[in-house]
Amino acid sequence: MNNDYRHENEDFIKTVKTTLDEFSCKLSPELKDMYVAKYRDNKPFIEFYNVVAPTGYIMALNKELNALVSKIERPKQRLYA
Repeated sequence: MNNDYRHENEDFIKTVKTTLDEFSCKLSPELKDMYVAKYRDNKPFIEFYNVVAPTGYIMALNKELNALVSKIERPKQRLYA
């Protein structure tokens, strides 16, 4: 089955996966679990401050992650039939 959306956005998907993989490689298992809980289970970061890592460190990681993600060029929006 031909998937036009996937074909047209394959470079974007690979860039996102590569960027996030490189970011997560430098995280400890506790920090990875924190991000999983945040984005899968919708837990606020405040639950992890000074428990998993110092508050300033978590905030710096979030700032770095946001900067990495914002640099990724998004594909053009398009309607698919």
